[in-house]
Formats: sequence, structure tokens, C-alpha cells
Amino acid sequence: MTDRTFGLSRMRRHAAASSSTAAPQVTGVRLGDLMAAAPRDAVAATGPGERLTYAELAAEIDAYAKGLLAIGVRHGDRVAMLTPPAVDFWRLLHAATSIGAIWVGINPVYQQRDFGLLLEDAQPSVVIAVSPCFGRDYATELAPLLPAGARLVVFGMAQPGMLERRALLAAGAAVDAASLGRARARVDPEHPAVIVYTSGTTGRPKGALLSHRAMTFCALSNLAWMGGAALARAICAAPVNHVGAINNICMNVLAAGGTILFYPEVDLPALAALSEAEKPTYLVASPTAFAMMLAAPGVMASRLVNTELLVFGGAATSLATLRQIVAGGGTALAGVYGQTETCGIVTHCRPEDSLPVQAETIGRALAGMQVRVADATGRELPVGEVGEIQASGPGLMSGYFRNPQATAAAFTPDGFLRTGDLGMMRPDGTFVFTGRLKEMFKSGGYNVYPVEIEQAICEHPSVALAAVVSVPHPVFQEVGHAFVEQRQGAALTGEAVREFLRSRIANYKIPKQVVVVQHGALPRLVIGKVDKMALQRLAAQPQID
Repeated sequence: MTDRTFGLSRMRRHAAASSSTAAPQVTGVRLGDLMAAAPRDAVAATGPGERLTYAELAAEIDAYAKGLLAIGVRHGDRVAMLTPPAVDFWRLLHAATSIGAIWVGINPVYQQRDFGLLLEDAQPSVVIAVSPCFGRDYATELAPLLPAGARLVVFGMAQPGMLERRALLAAGAAVDAASLGRARARVDPEHPAVIVYTSGTTGRPKGALLSHRAMTFCALSNLAWMGGAALARAICAAPVNHVGAINNICMNVLAAGGTILFYPEVDLPALAALSEAEKPTYLVASPTAFAMMLAAPGVMASRLVNTELLVFGGAATSLATLRQIVAGGGTALAGVYGQTETCGIVTHCRPEDSLPVQAETIGRALAGMQVRVADATGRELPVGEVGEIQASGPGLMSGYFRNPQATAAAFTPDGFLRTGDLGMMRPDGTFVFTGRLKEMFKSGGYNVYPVEIEQAICEHPSVALAAVVSVPHPVFQEVGHAFVEQRQGAALTGEAVREFLRSRIANYKIPKQVVVVQHGALPRLVIGKVDKMALQRLAAQPQID
């Protein structure tokens, strides 16, 4: 065991025994160092028909790393992978990053245009596809889109000219341990490990470069406040091209030496059954997931029966919803905030915080990170004033892949990341998320933040989700247009929602139009969030009241 690995092992033991929120003191850590520090006999990952200890997983990572070297993957090359949440994802991410390659996830729900844009930007030397999958022949779909000289490896049914899994492993058998060791010795913590692409709803997607240093720092910082016991076991059924799956679930569990329970899709009854059988202790969810689970009888109870910590974020979650979730008792909650560019979580509530604090705030900065609220000039604003949330510290992305212009625009002159989100600090030191910088609108001279309206709407007992966009108005310049998903079995009207809001928010904030739809009917992005660009198009015609 190396000195670095020994230090990580001690940190794990400390975090498992305490709830310290101190920043990790270990520097110069790579993803492979976290893997090497895990207990060899503990179960590392499971999937349908698979169950691997850390020792077994390490041996398989070696075999796939040798295979990648054998087919020409070199330091800095991109290895793109299309896969559902599965052990194969975890094997190949670590195999690629251990030899200095950069792993890139491709979402299986993408269509041809999405595939083409990502592959054109990432220029991978190897594309690995689990195919067929979800009723699609991804190998055939991806083949004509490959960059010049790229190899296509198929885990499934390969066509002529495509490399199969067995062939990849067979090629790797000719690579000796010394060659593998030399490739790994070149990997520095500052080197990029993963590219995570933004959703690209406002233009071409950008690839955030996440270094070994940034990813391991955040994982160890999260371990410090979450605790090793909470991170012992977690289900990952989220898209593995997304920072939520890679960092908020998998990397955090790896830092604790825990078990990742992979499941290939969001099937609520199946996930409830898996939870009852495997007893996961850690759950990451969003308001969308809450709405889905609360609408399915018994699912929430099954998911939480052994859960010690439920981390939630991605959008505002109402106090009423949080009360429903904790009604059964036994599960600690922690609201979080973050972005792809911050390796996931950058602020978090504490599990001991009250439900109102969890609903109203995004907590405090992750240990070792700095978070501030600033105006357009970069001046830090005092408590209670709304400005842009900005972050600095070792958990940030290195920049956008091959996009120096976007990288320069993303950072302030003093090195803070511009999140594009609005917020303010409260006197108690917690931050409040007030909306997206691009979503804020002026109505009759007043600043209106859609997230505040969405939170108020979601306090209605018949509401599952709410989304507010702005539309032009001849008198007030802009007004709100709300889309509301009602809970199953409810019979809600738009006017009932407006009446409900009159005693809760100022009149100028009340949407002029409220459209009520059935549960699950709002359009979603591929990452599961409500697609506000699509809603903006639906509300494009001015509504005059």
C-alpha cells in the first residue's frame, strides 16, 4: 500500500466515525488512489447478475486498461461510452482514467443530432457502446458518426468491422504489467479524468473538464460531512453521463469504500424491490423523483426503509413535500446545490438542519470551497442582497474542452466560477437560491424570480411540480406563465392556483396564466429536469389579463 493510499484509508476511518466538516487534507489524489484505498474484500459494485469485490473489480479494471492500451489509447485520448447505469460503466471509467485517458459519457436517450454534436466536439479515439440496449441498435446508429480513425467497441452484438468485448480483452492480454504501470505513473492529479457535457438547451453543448484532483477533492469533502456509514450502499439508476450519477452518487460511495448497486433504468417497482433486498443507506433524488415516488403507492417507503441520508437538489423542494418524505421517520435529509462545473455538490444543508431551512436554503459552502454572492462587477454583496452565486476552490472544473472563449467567460478575474444562478446569503450564513440569472424577469419594474413562485405553488397539496416562465406583456413588459403538474387523482384549476397564491406572494409575482396538466405531463430534459425551453415555446404567444 502506498503512502497516499494509507492516508486515504485513515481519512475514511475518521469520516466513518465522525461528522467532521473539515476540508480533506490529502492532496495529489487520483481516481485510482481512491479505488486502491478501498477494502479489498468489500463488495464494490453489483448489477443484474454481477457482484464484485474491490479486489475483483481492480483485476477487471486492469484487464480493460490493458485492452485500451493495446488498441492504441494513449494519454489524453478520449474514450466515449454509451451505457446504461451498469458495472461496465464503472469498470471502463476507471480503466480509461487510470492510464491517463479521459472518459466521456454518452446518454442512451440521445438522438442522432445529439450523438453527432458530442462526438464532433469530443473527438474520441474509441467509442464503446452497449448494444443493443433499450430496443435500439446503438452500434449501427453510432458507426457513421465516428470521428476519423476512431474505433468502435461493442459490448453486445458487433457488426463486421466492429471490435467486440472479447477481442478487446484478448488484445490486452499481450500488454505486460510493466507497460500498464508506466502508463499509470504518468497520470497527475491535475490531469483531466472526465468530460461531462452540459445539456445544451441554449446552444451547442459544452464539455466540462473535471480533473482527478477536483473529483477526488469533492468526494472526500462529501465523505467528511455525510459520514462513511451513510455512504455504505447506494443505488445508481441515473444516467451515467451526468455529474449527479458520476460524482454525487458513485464517487462519494467510492470515497467511503462502499457498494454501488447499479440498475439499468428508472423502474419504480423494481427499484423499490431492490431497495428492500439490498438495503441501501444513501439516496440522491430531485423534486421530479420525489413526485414520481410519492405518486406510486409504497415506493417512497420502500426506498427509505434503510436509508440513513437522503440528499436532494436540482430544483426547489417545498416544505410540504419534505414533510411528506420524513413522515415515516428515520431518514436524515440534506438539501444541496451544485453544477456540472463544480463536480456536483458545492453547498449543502446539514442533516441536523430543520425542515424549513432545508426547504428555504441551499445550506453552506462545501468545506474547502468558497461561495459568495456578487454583483455584475464582481463586488461581493452583503447579507440579504441578491446577486450571482459564485464559487472558488479545488472542486471546480479545469475549463471547457477545447473552448477557451467559454472557459474565460465562465470565470471572474479573481478565479471564481460564474454559476449563472442568483442567490443571497442569510444572516445565519446559509445561501438562498433565488433563480437562474437568465430566468429572472422584470414585471412592472419589479424583479421576479420564478423559483420563488414555483416554491409557493408547490405548497398546494394537490401540486406535484411547477415551472414558471416569462411571457411578454404590453403593460407590464413581462409576466409569469405557470405550468403545474397536479398529483394523481387531483382536480386542480388554474384559477384555484392563482387564488392559493394571493395570500402567499405579492400580486405582481402571481402568474397571469396557469396551465394545469396531469402528473408526468411536463416535458423533461434527458437528465430528468423540467425542460423550460420547451415550456417557453409553449407560452410564446402573449397572454393578456
